[in-house]
Amino acid sequence: MENSELITKAIQYINKEKKNSDISIEDVAANAGFSTDYFNRLFLAHTGFNVMEYVLFTRLKSAALDLRMSEKSILEIALDCGYTSHESFSRAFKKQYGITPSEYRKKYEKAECWYGDFHNDTVAARLTHEFKQLKVADPDEIREYLLEKDALKWGYMAVTTKVNGGAGLYIGDDFRRGFVWFYEIGDKIWGDIISEDFALISEYLKLFSDDRFEMCLFSSDDVDAVTSALLEYGIKINELNYFDECVYSGAPYELTAPEGITMRELRYDDLEMISAYFIEKGSVSPKIDYYKRELYKRDILKSDEMTELLFGIFSEDRLIGMSYGGLQYANGFVLNNCIYTDFADKAFKDEALYRYAFKFVTNAILEKGVLPFDDFQTACLKPENKCGSFNSVDLGYRLVNRSYRPKYEII
Repeated sequence: MENSELITKAIQYINKEKKNSDISIEDVAANAGFSTDYFNRLFLAHTGFNVMEYVLFTRLKSAALDLRMSEKSILEIALDCGYTSHESFSRAFKKQYGITPSEYRKKYEKAECWYGDFHNDTVAARLTHEFKQLKVADPDEIREYLLEKDALKWGYMAVTTKVNGGAGLYIGDDFRRGFVWFYEIGDKIWGDIISEDFALISEYLKLFSDDRFEMCLFSSDDVDAVTSALLEYGIKINELNYFDECVYSGAPYELTAPEGITMRELRYDDLEMISAYFIEKGSVSPKIDYYKRELYKRDILKSDEMTELLFGIFSEDRLIGMSYGGLQYANGFVLNNCIYTDFADKAFKDEALYRYAFKFVTNAILEKGVLPFDDFQTACLKPENKCGSFNSVDLGYRLVNRSYRPKYEII
């Protein structure tokens, strides 16, 4: 376990210093507290990469991300990543991706850019090296299984495997009995346990009980029932935080707008107005750059896939608020991952308006053939951050799952 923690530390260091052209294997090894030769062999065993191979791999991933998410020139990106010329960068990039940087930018100009495209590339290798009993499941088979099993209940988990990247690992002969989807964010390895067998859930909780892991399990049962079930298998729950996962599968709402209020979907032509809205709120960048890129892909490039729906709330012709509906995709399945509403002017915050906006966006999502999903409005947010005081189940959404994040001990 100690070596695994040091490999994690080394990977975090590489990600932090990846654009430093002077980074060396000696730097990485020293940061992890190892001699160079021994550390290179250890790193290869845990990740499948030599240290400097992984430095180069990570540096070029960062360049690929810039090509897809920024308007920087290729030379600017090359220099940012520690290359001294366009030519040397292009040679290295083509060797890794099979196409030149300009070809890559053109290829992906309409595509969505998921966190998992650029992270979590060593999770499976590291965990199967440390835990020899683990096997790796095919991600597409996992997604198909979850969607066929119950798309309402497990649809969000299916898209999470796509969006975050990572690996589905399991014990035994078949992942369908239960598996853990692992992905890494910050200094934690997050493990989502997908199983209805509390004996197996407990086995996974025991196996991944040290501080590196943030484990989550899913159940429609209440806190007392989950606590009791785990206690039977030697897991004592000290704290069990949870978020409700709710979906809407009913008919569109019949809506009457509050007096003087209109709502509509925002377009690329609205960017000047959107920018003024964020200036009024006191938060312009990077939000405006993100929305500009999203709207440009949809309205100018005519991309079929979007990650953000934007709706304006107007009082006469003034943009007073915005509602957001994020979209996520997996194997032909699409859901929105939250509906969030804010106002530039606090004077317009009103419970009736929050409810109207929530219903309006839900209707728009239904019209697009997308499953309305909510784990935000029902989450345990601070009162000042809630988009109204209602729970989405008050408006016809129904609870399909609870994601529990336990603090526990083995007894």
